[in-house]
Amino acid sequence: MMHAIFTPRRTIALLSTCLLASSGHTAENNWVELAVHNFGAPINTMWAEGELSFADDGTMVYCSARQDMAVAAGDPKDLYIATFNPETGSWNTPVNMGLPINAAPATNVDPLRLGDDREPWITADGNTIYFKSDRLATTSPRNNNDLFVTRKVNGVWSTPELIGFPISTNEGDEHCPAILQDGETLCFASRREGGFGGSDIYCAKPDDNGGWTTPVNQGPNINTAAEEFHFSQDKDGMVYFTSARPGGFGGMDIWGAMQTGENSWGEAHNLGAKVNTEGADMCPALMPGGSAISWFSSRSDNSLGGIDIFWTEKKNLSND
Repeated sequence: MMHAIFTPRRTIALLSTCLLASSGHTAENNWVELAVHNFGAPINTMWAEGELSFADDGTMVYCSARQDMAVAAGDPKDLYIATFNPETGSWNTPVNMGLPINAAPATNVDPLRLGDDREPWITADGNTIYFKSDRLATTSPRNNNDLFVTRKVNGVWSTPELIGFPISTNEGDEHCPAILQDGETLCFASRREGGFGGSDIYCAKPDDNGGWTTPVNQGPNINTAAEEFHFSQDKDGMVYFTSARPGGFGGMDIWGAMQTGENSWGEAHNLGAKVNTEGADMCPALMPGGSAISWFSSRSDNSLGGIDIFWTEKKNLSND
């Protein structure tokens, strides 16, 4: 049997086609392009699903609090991976990435080591995943989590390595790593001293010694006295991120800002009522092909329970 050849551009087209077929609607009455959609099973469950990202081939990594597949009972969050199936236009059954990618609780070592692994960012080639973990958390000094990286070698994910100073610090609680469209700039959130307040977004480039340059705070158009985190940049240079700044719909909202230069961004704008609600709307990720955006939300409409992952076409976003 001939198998369909997958290209990133086909992902959203396949999703739309499948949804339209199941609903009985035609392309002339395409509500799919105008709506916000729940990812549905097998990605979303009765438990809370969260931060996600995509490789160019459609591979999806995300985190979930589901207990039926957890590395250890009571794990707050584990990382999961799901491959894209071009024949169905959806994702295959997700797989817990297992030990040692996900850490089991180690509260006997330090009470902060709960086995909380989340906020994965997979590179476009699908061979590297950055994420946040509490596996090295310490009560004194108080350090809740750091950033780690795992790489696929001969088809196997390597033991995660700490991304050390100046990225991870003892006081910054670094989280939400992401790579910009240049393929090398690592952005992340940190509560380190010298910021605007709460979590600020910083970016750093690789240095010549296998490490990272001093992270640069992304400035007042991105960061405020409120919480900001989770950069996700499209090919046009627009970055999408989470913020609790005033002017939103309530709780955490997703905002956008256009890059104007290195570590420089235009004024941020709220993505509007299709995406943002009175609840928590967080952690945007661009879907393969670039025409749609996904995020997770506590919105009560169209939910499978807890917190779910949603997607919509980018044309539904506010650019004001």
